[in-house]
Amino acid sequence: MTLRPASSDTRDRLIQAGIRLFGEHGFEATTTRALAEAAGANIGSIAYHFGNKRGLYLAAARHIAEQLRARLFLGAAATPAPAEGRDAALKALRTLARRMVRTFTEDEECRQWLLLVMREQVQPGEAFEILQAEAFGLVQETLGGLIARLTDRSVDDRRVILETHTLIGQIVFFLIGREPLLRRLGLNAFDEAILADIESVITSHLTRYRRPPTPHASP
Repeated sequence: MTLRPASSDTRDRLIQAGIRLFGEHGFEATTTRALAEAAGANIGSIAYHFGNKRGLYLAAARHIAEQLRARLFLGAAATPAPAEGRDAALKALRTLARRMVRTFTEDEECRQWLLLVMREQVQPGEAFEILQAEAFGLVQETLGGLIARLTDRSVDDRRVILETHTLIGQIVFFLIGREPLLRRLGLNAFDEAILADIESVITSHLTRYRRPPTPHASP
């Protein structure tokens, strides 16, 4: 077994503490002392690993982006080559949608990211630019590229952008609106049957892409 250096463990603990405290209290209200105490580290370790509190905040955003990319397997492999045709594109779209459903409903760490991400959505700053460039934008591009192919439109077509945003919103709301849904279902947590039903609901919305696109006019 290979043991990680203690400094690496400290860095990871500081990032996890940052995600939680920055999400709960915001950047300005979160002190370096509180961050260090939550991570079980000394205050000087923040300067050592990140330069300052803002460096830790941006590292927390970068960590979220990196982990989201890994969970969704974003990259060239997520998009089939054009020569593979509509069936391959639709299969890839369904696969990514299912992976997103599982990530946003089952992944406990993903739930811990929510408050920080929502703060950046409401008041975009430098951390939002990291999240957008290194994760959100890649999700939009990947889904948008598949939808564009299935609808015979440009990836920059306004309709494609809106359809992509709508699909993402439908899935992400199972994370944001988790508690109201659980209350309505009379449950304390999503079980496998509910997760399968959520997948089925989301993928059923993609059946419209089975049919070849009809001629359209750009909006």
